[in-house]
Amino acid sequence: MAEQESSRRSRKKQNTHKAILHHAKVLFEQNGIGNVTIEQISESADVSRSTFFSHFVSLDELLKQISDEEVNDVFAAVKNEEKNLTISTLLKQLNSDTYPYPYLSCEVLMRGILAKGESNFSQIDKFLREEIENDEKYSRALEKFSSKELSGLLLGAFLGLVFQKMINDESFDNPDETNSTIQKFIKYLENQEELS
Repeated sequence: MAEQESSRRSRKKQNTHKAILHHAKVLFEQNGIGNVTIEQISESADVSRSTFFSHFVSLDELLKQISDEEVNDVFAAVKNEEKNLTISTLLKQLNSDTYPYPYLSCEVLMRGILAKGESNFSQIDKFLREEIENDEKYSRALEKFSSKELSGLLLGAFLGLVFQKMINDESFDNPDETNSTIQKFIKYLENQEELS
């Protein structure tokens, strides 16, 4: 009986944690990170301020968890679909995960990049570099660029397309718009006869 009660409390705590994260994402996307308060998140998630603080010590910690969750979700989603984790599948999933919350995703990414120390987004960069170094398809490209440069070009192309949609005030209704361009760019890098 005590075990069941403990399990119920644990599930309730997890559900509250997820609810706070979800409501925070929605508010951050709608209003921008700098325009959302702990009180607004607590009210939206229907929890008290003290409950918020029992899950997160600050907004920065909440944002870090959102960022960590984003990266972990990208890797987990590809694995759950039992697809091979490739550059193509990883960037496709990153693209799909960006579309529901594009402004928040970009803000969280930039915070992660600008933070001192290792960013959780470095996992994506590390994966891309290793795949580029170990995949024969990139051998021609590696004659002209390092794996670090190619990883930067791939991530930069993806972010550039997302930023371009923001600059032109285009909707984020169809993730296939940017995904098809990214996939063409990957094929371009893989199939280069000669890079001049």
